[in-house]
Amino acid sequence: DIGSYDFVIIGAGSTGSVIANRLSEIKQWRILLLDAGSLPNQLTEIPSLYAFGVFSDYNWGFRSIPQTTACLGTVNEECLIPRGRGIGGTTLINGAMYSRGHPTDFDKWAELAGDPSWSYENVLTYFKKSEDFHQTDPDAPVNWEYHGTGGYWYVEHHNPPISLKHIFLEANEELGYNITDYNGPLLEGGSVVQYNTKVGRRQDQGTAFIMPVRKRNNLVVLTKSYVVKIEINNDTKEATGVIFTNHGRTYRAAASKEVILSAGAISSPQLLMLSGIGPKEHLQELGVPIVENVPVGKVLRDHVGTYGVTFSSNMTSPDQTLREQIKDYLNGFGALTTSSLSHVLGFYQTNIEETPNYPDFEVILDLSDPASEFGKRFLNWKDETYDILYNNTDISFYMTTILLHAHSVGSIKLKSSSPFDYPLIDYNFLSDPNNKDINALYEGIQFCMRLVNTTAFQQVGAKFESRPLPACKDLEYLSKDYWFCLIRQTTLAVYHPVGTCPIGTDPATGAVVDSELKVFGIKKLRVADSSVFPFTLTGHPSAACAMVGEKISDTIKLNYSETP
Repeated sequence: DIGSYDFVIIGAGSTGSVIANRLSEIKQWRILLLDAGSLPNQLTEIPSLYAFGVFSDYNWGFRSIPQTTACLGTVNEECLIPRGRGIGGTTLINGAMYSRGHPTDFDKWAELAGDPSWSYENVLTYFKKSEDFHQTDPDAPVNWEYHGTGGYWYVEHHNPPISLKHIFLEANEELGYNITDYNGPLLEGGSVVQYNTKVGRRQDQGTAFIMPVRKRNNLVVLTKSYVVKIEINNDTKEATGVIFTNHGRTYRAAASKEVILSAGAISSPQLLMLSGIGPKEHLQELGVPIVENVPVGKVLRDHVGTYGVTFSSNMTSPDQTLREQIKDYLNGFGALTTSSLSHVLGFYQTNIEETPNYPDFEVILDLSDPASEFGKRFLNWKDETYDILYNNTDISFYMTTILLHAHSVGSIKLKSSSPFDYPLIDYNFLSDPNNKDINALYEGIQFCMRLVNTTAFQQVGAKFESRPLPACKDLEYLSKDYWFCLIRQTTLAVYHPVGTCPIGTDPATGAVVDSELKVFGIKKLRVADSSVFPFTLTGHPSAACAMVGEKISDTIKLNYSETP
């Protein structure tokens, strides 16, 4: 027994790190922050090494069960699901792109939550509160009214920009799209990526929110601490504390005010179910004593991306030695200061999306890397898939089409009643009965083809480079049926899982938490992370996770009559 705290926070990721920071501002509150991983280090700090982080102890290493409708070009038809383990969570190993979402996302969120405080007008304050924005690319459009300065979390553009930046933006203009700041109110069009780096070094949310306040007397941060159960008083239906392991020993920590679960969209539902909070039938099958019957894990959503749409051009990238790259890195710029070679992106709308001016797909342009065994393993490709897609020295760049508002829904279930067994994750991508998802991805790929056929791209000799996939060899090459086959082979998770403990007004309609993120039927227990998102956003989730952390911290302070 390690004693009692006012708040016990499970998980120091994109949301938990923010909450720990903000609640520990109240000096009379004692805060315990638990995480199964380690502190950030010099490996995680270098953005270009994020793929190596995926092969380290900073990644949980989740995989889906074998799939039948997508991820078919991967080994065992399994989608990889990297999730960060450590102080900073998935921001330790992600692409570090800062992308909030569309105003419509949050207005719909407020409607589903039955609470106008989640509307865009209201949550914008919290996005700006976290942010310390710096315009480090003078050509990048910035709508300063929608950005914050002086917050904990640094945002900047990469330097120097890739050679194709201006060409991509010119091609957008040629097709009639605006060049925009995608973190403002108008997303549709081409844009320059905003990164969570600080003078070229990764600003994960542990580095941003926890390291500056780690020595506060009322904040205890325990690493290597894996929570195996939330303790619930069966008579009062109150969360009383947690049980966790640390270096082979088991501990109990009591929570006098609340337990706050911020373990992410995979681990939060797993821990709720292990603690008896979940679908009654599923828990009975596994012999888990039922505390509360709520639809935990019934829904799993993610963005999906179609990979392998590759192009050649007559442009060449500068050839640098590693020593030269390190010198640039130490000066805050260059190849090592970016998580990928995708410094431009765009948001667009297909004919599938019915809401006006509401983009439903994203295109990210990446410069290509030489084919390698490491690259193949990073996305879990089968040999024949990878060789056809990427083992081609003519490839100069590729475009990834990302579906933002998928209709297909997956699920998460427990494998067993043991907290040390990973859950069963079924993404179920591209399975919607009306084929809206695969048609939207097909439209997105055709848009990429139009983009590359513009005068801007033709000035550098851009040309589609591809060879028929073996799995699709019986179909007419580049016919619609062929593209549908390729999409099912090469569409993977974009690693933005959400929605496994969704916000709402009633468990009968699928909700797990209310508008203040309190678990239905259980007192003194909240979930605060991407699992509460009611749907996938028109943006990447880490920024919205920070917003949730900022907002719910103010809510908690008001609940306990403390000044925010």
